[in-house]
Amino acid sequence: MSSLPVKNVLVVDDEKSFLLSLKDGLDRYRDQFQVHYAENGCQAVKTLSEKAIDLLVTDLKMPEMDGFELLAWLSQNQPQLPVVVMSAFGTPEIEARLSQRDSLQFLHKPLDIETLESAINNGLNADKKCYIHGITLATFLQLIKAERKTCTLKIKSPYQIAYLYLQRGELIDAEVNGLTGTPAALDVLGWDDTEIEMNSVCEHREQEIDLPLEHLLMEAFRIKDEAAQFNNKEEADLAEGQEPENNDSKTVSNRLKEVIAKGGKVMQDKLETLKKINGFIAAGAFSPAGELMAAVSTSQDMHLAEIGALANDILLKAQEETDIMGVGRGSFIHIVAPKANIIMRCLNENTDFHVSEAGRAHVHVMVVLEAEGNIALAKMQLEKVITEIAADVR
Repeated sequence: MSSLPVKNVLVVDDEKSFLLSLKDGLDRYRDQFQVHYAENGCQAVKTLSEKAIDLLVTDLKMPEMDGFELLAWLSQNQPQLPVVVMSAFGTPEIEARLSQRDSLQFLHKPLDIETLESAINNGLNADKKCYIHGITLATFLQLIKAERKTCTLKIKSPYQIAYLYLQRGELIDAEVNGLTGTPAALDVLGWDDTEIEMNSVCEHREQEIDLPLEHLLMEAFRIKDEAAQFNNKEEADLAEGQEPENNDSKTVSNRLKEVIAKGGKVMQDKLETLKKINGFIAAGAFSPAGELMAAVSTSQDMHLAEIGALANDILLKAQEETDIMGVGRGSFIHIVAPKANIIMRCLNENTDFHVSEAGRAHVHVMVVLEAEGNIALAKMQLEKVITEIAADVR
């Protein structure tokens, strides 16, 4: 009785000590799969061009050609190849979002051999386990978000070409068919069967999109679903000899775009009240993951999304440490800089610190003041505003 051919797995990582440990640990599975190794994307492309690889396992941060550039190359040359992504910089939230959306396997480093072996077997048996081959645009963007990467993406569909501009993981602008900003992003994020080219420089400096990436993705999917539902209904009406309703998918899309704008406008109106504080510079409402949802500012040079993301990381770290100390979870941080004060407040109604719960708000609000600004009033007003915003996200 002939045995099944052994499949080929390519593992890409720039840490030589990690690769050596993998060679020792995975050798015992050689009757199931043969492992090949590369230390960067350039070596990986060479191997992929010369050998028939059945599964790619790659880190994201590497020299010469990083994991993002490798994944972009895959989208154009071998889009059906199953992928497992490893990273030391991901979060449980990112892992959960990716697994829910695209069934992509995301492994948080450091990891043990058993975990990697399980992921490899899952990837090699993708058809049986319903794992999606390759990597979609939505997944690629969320990896960029997780790693806070700055770049320009050229997105090709069978009929169109678009450009997405990202700074530190945030989508700041988009272009397609004469559209720019949020309307263009909502169009492109709903595309299927895309090829991705990546330039590791963001070619736009002006921020035209204020909504967080996760919000844009969800709304793009809703628009796509609504359009599909309408088209199905129209086809059913025609099949039954009925005249279709006087409506079209563009009307559906426009209605959903208005919903997005309205949600951000409600939060922005509440943040506007903070402008009355002496020394006010800017304020923003953020998701627990640090994604900017609404903002007001008196300074054109204020990169609020970046400042908020950094402050959010500090807040989360402070909350973890205060939990460990047994003094209760911290609710706000105050960063004193030579030219400004940065205050961020967390309101979390969830029973589990790490999990969002339906009907319970979890939101972060930040205010930036001049060095001599009224800090006491800012803290009082921040408490009022975050309570009002929480009612909108509950």
